[in-house]
Amino acid sequence: MTRDESGTGKDMCPSRRSLLLGGSVVAVVLGAAGIVAKTLFSTTSVRVESFVTRGAGKSRNILVLTGSGREGGNSDLLAQAFVQGAREAGHRVDVFACGQKPMVSCMHCGGCWSTGAPCVLEDSFNELWPLLERADLLVLCSPLYWYAMSGHIKCAIDRFFPYSHREKPRDMAVREAMLLMVGETPLLRSFAGAASSYRQMIGYKGWKDRGRLFVTGVNSYGAMRNHPALEKAREMGRLA
Repeated sequence: MTRDESGTGKDMCPSRRSLLLGGSVVAVVLGAAGIVAKTLFSTTSVRVESFVTRGAGKSRNILVLTGSGREGGNSDLLAQAFVQGAREAGHRVDVFACGQKPMVSCMHCGGCWSTGAPCVLEDSFNELWPLLERADLLVLCSPLYWYAMSGHIKCAIDRFFPYSHREKPRDMAVREAMLLMVGETPLLRSFAGAASSYRQMIGYKGWKDRGRLFVTGVNSYGAMRNHPALEKAREMGRLA
């Protein structure tokens, strides 16, 4: 309790209610700032951009790998739009759903080609590798999981190892690649990790980068339906 200059008593201490309210506001502000900081600063500085280049205009063999474990999910819808456009343009398209046909990652067992097949492991890779050996263009279509491609599609990519083995009897037919991704994040920068991995992979294999499409702000099941990015994916397919 203090007294003002006129001598009248006046309580200058803030009430408990106002203190609690002020503390709650500060906590909310700090929490929001923390989320923003994590979103802005937990990604790399790799530039992320969507683009597509026109193909040679001839019919080709295309292999689309999808990475969603959720059948009919948003990245599946994106892949379906690409496939539609590619088939309209007269291309032959195979689709391998990594999330629906799971396989283990590379075990680094050293058994590559020892049986005549690329890999000694017995799983769905036995269905995938013949497709890799006839595809001119490889298209990776994945949801964004923890700033990267999904584990489903990553396991499939890891199993490409026999085709980089120094004693390989043959290689994949793939010479060009595309990357399509969709994620809940509103920021393109959040795709930087996946974009960097893709870029280094195709650089190592000497494949030409034919295009990339990153779709932000999509999460709930079916949210991609009627999304304008579907037409972009169809156009990528037509230009393949």
